Amino acid sequence: IYNTSEEIKALATSFIAVSAIIMPFCSFSHASYFTLRSGGKTIITFLFDSVFIWCISVPIAFVLSRYTGIHVLVIYACVQLADLIKCVIGFVLVKKGVWLQNIVSS
Repeated sequence: IYNTSEEIKALATSFIAVSAIIMPFCSFSHASYFTLRSGGKTIITFLFDSVFIWCISVPIAFVLSRYTGIHVLVIYACVQLADLIKCVIGFVLVKKGVWLQNIVSS
């Protein structure tokens, strides 16, 4: 159905493989994100998601693509691996109980 070259098919396969390897970390990151969000911490979740992408992921992709000669697959892997930072931050915030809020006043 797609009229692409073998090189493009191999590159797409490699992107999928990198995504599959990173998937457990993405799952943990999303679970901690929604745990924080369920406690009503919308500012933290905004910082955790949107600000992280614009301050960490996009600059990594830009710098690696403009100022190095590394292959696009390595750049993709580096940007995906940056989500490990989100995993650590999410783990710390959930473990500390930052997301817990008492919504019932006595």
